[in-house]
Amino acid sequence: MSRKTFAVILALLILSSFVGFSPLVQLTADEIYEHMLSRIDPLLLRQAEKKGLYDREEFPVLRDINPFFIRGDFNGDGEMDLAFWVKKKDSDLQGVTIIHSTLDTLYLFGAGRPRPPGGGNSVKVSVDAWHLLPPGYVGNHIYGNIPEIGVVEGRPFTFERETLEFLYLGKSAFVFYWAKGQYWEFWTAD
Repeated sequence: MSRKTFAVILALLILSSFVGFSPLVQLTADEIYEHMLSRIDPLLLRQAEKKGLYDREEFPVLRDINPFFIRGDFNGDGEMDLAFWVKKKDSDLQGVTIIHSTLDTLYLFGAGRPRPPGGGNSVKVSVDAWHLLPPGYVGNHIYGNIPEIGVVEGRPFTFERETLEFLYLGKSAFVFYWAKGQYWEFWTAD
C-alpha cells in the first residue's frame, strides 16, 4: 500500500467519527490527500490563500522539488518572505511563487507566466535544485547585463539581500533578485 493511499484511508477513518464528514465523501482520493497536505503548508502561504492573493486551484503547490518552499528576506525589509513551487493546473508548466510578508502582491514566475526581466521568454521554471544565497554573497561569474541594478557581465556582483538561486546541477545557475521594487533574473554560473 502506498503512503498516499494509507494517508487517505487514515484520514477517512478519522473523519468518519466527526459530524460534517459528508462533504468529504464527495472528494476524490487525490483531493483529500491534497487537502491534508495543505494543512502543513507554511503560514504565509495559507494567509495569502485566505486573503485571495494565491489561487491553489489554478496553481497547485508542487511538492516534487525538495524543499518545495524556502523562507528568506527577499525584499530586504527585515521580515520573512516565502517562495514555493507551483504547477499550472492541467499542464506541465512549473513555476515559482513569491509572497512578501506584507501580503500585498503575489509574484508568479513561470507556470505559464513570464519570468522576471533578464530571464528571456520562457514561461516555465524547471531546475534540478534551488537554495538561498545570503546577503553579502559575491557572485564572481555573472552573465548578462542589467545596468538598472549594476549587473555587468564578467564583473563580481555583491548581493545586498537574501536571494533565490536556481541550479542545473553540473551546468549553470541563475537568480531571482529583488532590486528597485521588482524581481530581476540573471545567470550566476554557466
